[in-house]
Amino acid sequence: MDKIKMIVMDMDGTLLNSKREISEETRDALISAQEKGIRIVLASGRSYRSLLQYGEILRMPEFGGYFIGVNGAALTNTATMEHEIIRQLQLDEINEIFNAVKPYEIEVMGVLDETIYDYIPDSLRELKRQFRIDNNIQDDVPWTAGTFSMVEDQRKNKYLNIYDIKGPEEIDQAVNKVCLAHTKETLEKPYEWLMENLSHKYHFARTSMQWIECAPLGINKGSAILRLAEELGFTSNEIIVFGDGENDLTMFNAVKYPVAMGNAMEKVKEAAFEITLDNNSNGISAFLKKYNLC
Repeated sequence: MDKIKMIVMDMDGTLLNSKREISEETRDALISAQEKGIRIVLASGRSYRSLLQYGEILRMPEFGGYFIGVNGAALTNTATMEHEIIRQLQLDEINEIFNAVKPYEIEVMGVLDETIYDYIPDSLRELKRQFRIDNNIQDDVPWTAGTFSMVEDQRKNKYLNIYDIKGPEEIDQAVNKVCLAHTKETLEKPYEWLMENLSHKYHFARTSMQWIECAPLGINKGSAILRLAEELGFTSNEIIVFGDGENDLTMFNAVKYPVAMGNAMEKVKEAAFEITLDNNSNGISAFLKKYNLC
């Protein structure tokens, strides 16, 4: 293996276990890697605000780590807190995506750093109502979906403003990304349609089987890694990437050492340099220890 100068990690399903926590073993391994001079980068569909707590746990500001937020649309230096928005979806683009998927009656979200504009069709609202009852979800929790759940309290992810909207005309500003959510089966057809008809204009990726993220073409985690590597004077041969979802494939294609978690989607495993243990079994630290990187 070449000399490694950067380690990049997806969050949900990769760095975080199923409890949405960084295990003590993984934390210690990553701090040790930074003490050896390796830069740490968190690459997520989340906004930088929801990554701050994890950066603190890993002592990233102390070692000059970075956040790649919104699947490559934003870059944050944790040491200086310099934050750059690379590209957003404009109002006409939001409308195009929204109107394309509206016939499929799925949830559509326009997402900014602290704000979610959330469209929930009536048919889905009935499913969510039953989901809330079955899972004993408190009345004050918004109805918004999560990456792995039909209803998730997105306030915990630092989305402080959640607006229930009837259509895209109620969104009055550019957004970081558009997210689509429903059951695995219901998302199949809109995902196929988007890939066949709009993939020449936008980047679509399934973060989970219940969640699709939409971004401007050319904006993805992989392009952000290469942009950051160039700024820091690193080559793609000096970077390790850990991931589990389809939105991590652009990262896998950008570097020499892509590592799939044991719980990763099959497409991700097929593209990997190596497959490590799953996110509940300290897969990241296991790999780093194997190659004496921590």
